[in-house]
Amino acid sequence: MSRKASFSHRPQGTNRLLFQRFFRGAALASILGVLVCAQVSCLIPQTVEPILQAPHPAPYIVVETIPRYLLAPQLTLIRQGVGDAALAQACHCQLWFDGLVVHEDDPTITLQAKWFVDYDVSNPSSTRPWAADLIPGTFDNATAIVRPVRTFQFDADAVGIVTSGVHLVEVVIGETNGFDPSSTTQPNRAMKAGFTPAVWRFPVNVRVEQVPGQCNQSPAQSPPSVRVSCP
Repeated sequence: MSRKASFSHRPQGTNRLLFQRFFRGAALASILGVLVCAQVSCLIPQTVEPILQAPHPAPYIVVETIPRYLLAPQLTLIRQGVGDAALAQACHCQLWFDGLVVHEDDPTITLQAKWFVDYDVSNPSSTRPWAADLIPGTFDNATAIVRPVRTFQFDADAVGIVTSGVHLVEVVIGETNGFDPSSTTQPNRAMKAGFTPAVWRFPVNVRVEQVPGQCNQSPAQSPPSVRVSCP
């Protein structure tokens, strides 16, 4: 979708609101970087500083809207409980990444959210996105600068995880026309010159061995997972 020409001046109230949102997001991202990234396998969630400077202002995930259970230093997915396996139709658990909201200054721009698991350029099979969802823009609402991101259902079976351990789930959100399909340095996620994506990383401790009870029982799960394929 094409980009509308931006207005030369924003109303003062809008500037103040954007500054407050930018300041809070940057501050919390910095705090998370200090407190969380001392943990093994944890990376700084996202960079918000270039938003107002780039030729194509970068989108960013609105930190205040992220559910608290997704802000833990490390998430947990217990694949299955003994009780789940004993059902006539056995079931297992998925970890759902829901409630995410992305901010984009230009409401007419169409974005795309790509989800990766253990992305590693040295392993070509890992560079495929497990979900690639369009986030359409609109010409009908000039205030639609925040938009929901479709829930990603992380399923250890679907991505081929067969041993317990920490895995990295990443969401990359950028302008649809900004992705560079010809890139060999970062296949499926590199951006063209002048474009910057929003990136958020979630370390997930996946446990594939069965546990007593059911896989979505608390406090074993953090955050609570969703049982699927159950009768």
